[in-house]
Amino acid sequence: MLRKKILFLVLASSLLAGCDGNTPLMDEVQSGEIEKAKALISSVDDINERNNYGWTVLMHAARLGNVELLELLLDNGADIDARDQNNWSALMRASLKGHTEAVRYLLSRGANVDFKDDTNTTALHWAALRGHKDIVLLLLDAGADFTIVNDRRWTPMKAAATEGENDIIMLLKRYGAKE
Repeated sequence: MLRKKILFLVLASSLLAGCDGNTPLMDEVQSGEIEKAKALISSVDDINERNNYGWTVLMHAARLGNVELLELLLDNGADIDARDQNNWSALMRASLKGHTEAVRYLLSRGANVDFKDDTNTTALHWAALRGHKDIVLLLLDAGADFTIVNDRRWTPMKAAATEGENDIIMLLKRYGAKE
């Protein structure tokens, strides 16, 4: 019985993996296979190709926080400000997940700090909501607009307050944000 369950899980996961329409390069990036990704890049027709959700390979690397892959992809023409079908950027993905070094790197390469997703939520909102103080500081230092109000009528300060992130509230106040 256990053997049948394991077989079912393996088959189900392999079927689901193909549902997202990821490219082979996306699969290598998701697995963290840097050398395999390097080998594939030269054969890729469009490094900004999208999967079924509008994700690019750079978005996958940002979600994982892999700075070495971010550098490789950007050096090979990846669009730093590409947006998925929900208007999420690589910077938003890294900010949400708390990948400080990835956020620092994307900002150093010129990522747009104030993109809004479909709910008018920015990377700063996501970092504040999730309690990623170091990322909030990086975004503020990069000029992030702390006055943007999302569809929930939240500024980044309200997002932080909702989760009781007092350190972030104090940080935002130091930058001039009002309650």
